[in-house]
Amino acid sequence: MSAQRPDFTESALDSKTVYRGRLLTVKEDRVRLPDGAESRREYIEHQGAVMILPLFDDFSVLLEYQYRYPLRAHTWKLPAGKLAAGEERLVCAQRELLEETGYVASEWRHLGVLYPCVGYSNERIDLYLARTAGARRS
Repeated sequence: MSAQRPDFTESALDSKTVYRGRLLTVKEDRVRLPDGAESRREYIEHQGAVMILPLFDDFSVLLEYQYRYPLRAHTWKLPAGKLAAGEERLVCAQRELLEETGYVASEWRHLGVLYPCVGYSNERIDLYLARTAGARRS
């Protein structure tokens, strides 16, 4: 016997854009809660991104060392980047790997989707494995 899951769906009553930038849009919605009460939801809309796991034949992984302004620090990270309008996700991954590292992969595999900030953003990051067997640094 399987238990039925409760429905916690919230319904949008109205929505307003609080800020629109090059990278993201901040929204504030008035919502109806499952119990009938009203509340507000603040969230970020993001156009989406890709992240690449570049794997060499010796099973080492290529990381980048970049300055990230929100952290006010340099960090190690996987190559990644945001989607351009209308851009296919794999094409974006291939472009970002080349732009950020100078490498071109010989084999690509989609590993899945990450939603890094589900409490306050709709950002979706598609994760790709880039095998660098026979890859070249351009």
